[in-house]
Amino acid sequence: MKRPETDLHLHLDGSLSIDVVRLLAAQIGYDFEGQDIKDSVSVGENCESLVDYLKCFDLPGQLLQTEEALTLACEDLTRNLAAQGLIYSEIRFAPQLHMRKGLSKERILEAVIKGMNRGMEGTALKAGLLLCSMVNGSDKENEETFELASSYLGKGVVGVDIAGPEGLIPMAHFEPLFKRAGQKSIPFTIHAGECGDCENIIKAVSYGAKRIGHGCAAIQSESCMDLLKKEKITLEMCVISNLQTKAVPSIDQHPLKAFYDWGIPVTYNTDNMTVSDTTLEKEAELIQKHMGFTEADLRQMNRYALEAAFIGQEEKEKIIAFFDNNTYNV
Repeated sequence: MKRPETDLHLHLDGSLSIDVVRLLAAQIGYDFEGQDIKDSVSVGENCESLVDYLKCFDLPGQLLQTEEALTLACEDLTRNLAAQGLIYSEIRFAPQLHMRKGLSKERILEAVIKGMNRGMEGTALKAGLLLCSMVNGSDKENEETFELASSYLGKGVVGVDIAGPEGLIPMAHFEPLFKRAGQKSIPFTIHAGECGDCENIIKAVSYGAKRIGHGCAAIQSESCMDLLKKEKITLEMCVISNLQTKAVPSIDQHPLKAFYDWGIPVTYNTDNMTVSDTTLEKEAELIQKHMGFTEADLRQMNRYALEAAFIGQEEKEKIIAFFDNNTYNV
């Protein structure tokens, strides 16, 4: 059978299928002005930075402003993940980015949960939602997003995150936000060390993060790497995305293998399947070819992902048992 895989780091708005983009664009009368649909939502080979990469989210942001669009998008994505053979995924999005037409955050979240649940029907996939606060969002909006996550924890939501242009606002500004999340027992991951430095990772761990999104900059400091290993902080790494945003200059310099060999629990993920034009299988093939990972290594990384999943403990144990009872074709 196909290897059982997991994706802990996956953005809804960066993973709309081309069919969904086409359909939703037609509904709002969007004019592609002769541009290929895929080119409008994928970075291609000319991406210069994370800021440049984030421009590909402009169109999805316009398309995902109704309950129907949000439900359709999440159902389609979840079905695609199940068809690819995934057994677990956490899908993240920022409800506050979908309020342009007057929807409340609650209605937005419920529309996405509906789509996710529909997409999982009849499949082996289990999925949960991570609600994102935004580096470039207001404190009020970010606090409201975390409050919403608290209300829906265990009802489709499994945790929270902060996303957006790292470094625009100092990481220290968000300490109170995450301390409150910890007090409310909301699991959280933090985008850190993607285009910032290793100090952002160290701060994120001190705030109580059990996982780090990307974390490439940890390679700058052995003490940071030791901290991640000691505290068993799982890194959600996204190799193709990291190369596109220039978080890492080349595949040969990507730190995934170095972290794995150091004993840090690392995982491979897609980040944005459409923006990065990737899948988990594509990521796996790339790191096997260029980093020397074996099938046993890939299995270990998928197990790291399941152990770090934010889903409830009882459900997690069931998924891990399924994982352990299924083997690779080697």
